[in-house]
Amino acid sequence: MDHQQQPPPSAIALTAKYSWMAFVLGLFRPFLAINGHPVPAGWGRTVVPVPPGQYHVHVHVPYFLPPRIGTADTLVPVHPGQVVEVEYRAPVIGWLGGSIGPAPQRYRGVGASIAFLLVPLLLLCCIGGLVGALTLAGDDDPVAAPVPLPTLTPLPTRSFALPSPSPTSSASESPEATLRPVPARTLVGPSYAAGEKTYTMALAGVPFAFRTPPTWGCMAGKTDIEDAKGWVCVDEGNPFDASAPAPDRGKRLQLLLRPCPAPCGKAERAELSEDWFGKDAPTKAAGDRTTYGQGTDSQGRYTLGMSHFFPATGTPEWQVAVGVYSQPKTKAVVQKMVNDILTQAG
Repeated sequence: MDHQQQPPPSAIALTAKYSWMAFVLGLFRPFLAINGHPVPAGWGRTVVPVPPGQYHVHVHVPYFLPPRIGTADTLVPVHPGQVVEVEYRAPVIGWLGGSIGPAPQRYRGVGASIAFLLVPLLLLCCIGGLVGALTLAGDDDPVAAPVPLPTLTPLPTRSFALPSPSPTSSASESPEATLRPVPARTLVGPSYAAGEKTYTMALAGVPFAFRTPPTWGCMAGKTDIEDAKGWVCVDEGNPFDASAPAPDRGKRLQLLLRPCPAPCGKAERAELSEDWFGKDAPTKAAGDRTTYGQGTDSQGRYTLGMSHFFPATGTPEWQVAVGVYSQPKTKAVVQKMVNDILTQAG
């Protein structure tokens, strides 16, 4: 009798490591979550069977102070019958993020740890020469005062977790949502130039399409905001910049869509925008239907948020709310996406 051959199982295999310079981490077990669900894990290789799909993998190490260190996140696509190998390396210095992705990863903070050991010795060797140089310089030479760096207030936005993958959770081309041939609207920063290579995102449930860089992907997300749908978009081709100093080095876009209750006047728009930004957030108005704010968060990342209201079928207006972050040097990437969403929503 012929039996139908079952496809081989698919899985995510996470290998977690720590450096000998941070041997105390061996007293703790790394925390692993896949799509927001905790999974038992330890140092070494942990194999988690999963059905084919795209998964959000989160790892950190529970600690004393701070309560968690080495936070790292990545998106992992899993194909039928594939075991995807992912490597996580905890940092040597507690306030840095971990490294996660294809092996081999690197231990973050090794250079700084060595420097911390050498600095006291160098100071002892140089302090005599420094005192002598200051004495010879005299008191008449002008000394330039340090230039203060501008600070920006962090912009709070709601976040939402990734669910289990489903056929409707990923982006797909749809004839019902295509790019409109309209002039570009600019909120902050640049917009896409003619001929620039992009990918058109047509998300199920979103009445407009918008552009992203070619390597980006989006998944449906869960949010606790009533009557709202959410999506999370990241750079799947190069989600992390290993040279960046911030614990979370990726770029991210969060998009929320919900109807505005009738009559959707000034008061209703203000209430829905406050749900997204938070109370007393440092925002500005760009017309009577758009509110935005930008800043720098506690990890040094550039942040930009927008709440925009546009007409739609079946309700007076809809709210589309967007929150993005990136390293300052790549902020133009996320600014272009926000500007395109504003343009295409209408």
